[in-house]
Amino acid sequence: MKWAKKHRKFDWSRVIFTDESTFYLNKPAGKTWNFPERKKVFRTVKHPAKMHVWGCFSLSGFGEIICFQKNLDAKFMCTIYQKGLLPSAQSLFGDENPDWILQEDNDPKHRSKLAKEWKANNGIRELPWPSMSPDQNPIENVWRLMKININRKKITTVNGLRTALINEWRELPISLAENLVKSMRNRVTSLIDANGDFTLY
Repeated sequence: MKWAKKHRKFDWSRVIFTDESTFYLNKPAGKTWNFPERKKVFRTVKHPAKMHVWGCFSLSGFGEIICFQKNLDAKFMCTIYQKGLLPSAQSLFGDENPDWILQEDNDPKHRSKLAKEWKANNGIRELPWPSMSPDQNPIENVWRLMKININRKKITTVNGLRTALINEWRELPISLAENLVKSMRNRVTSLIDANGDFTLY
């Protein structure tokens, strides 16, 4: 509630929203109804191959997407800042407009000493973010949309998954980014109406 009230009239057009997500190859089927004498059997892979992604966007559109399979640690997080965040900020806001703010959740890698030092040395301002609040981050809606689209494709290799992810990201319309950023005021209002509890976003 304290965070929501403070950001009720915040200028979200200056924010770069970021997050990481994981996409699986041969993702197991979801829940289904089973009826007597009509049991369904689904073949699944116990440890399916997966691809991690980092992405970002602002009111101006979508920035870079970084695909990787290694475990994300603080050092690699700084590499993502260098290769993903800074080029995205330059593309979305231009060289002459450094007045942007980084949004990311409270993952330990984001809060690590190494990551904090890197951001401080590069003059990056951070947006305070409440814990346990995925419904407030509009990029979660992007991941959901991409997972729906990816699961509809017949992808058989990890490289194919990487290519599909990059293509899906590049096809995301600017209007989607605009609408998601503009939804932030409603998200914050909904959070206040819910007394700081979960919202339907």
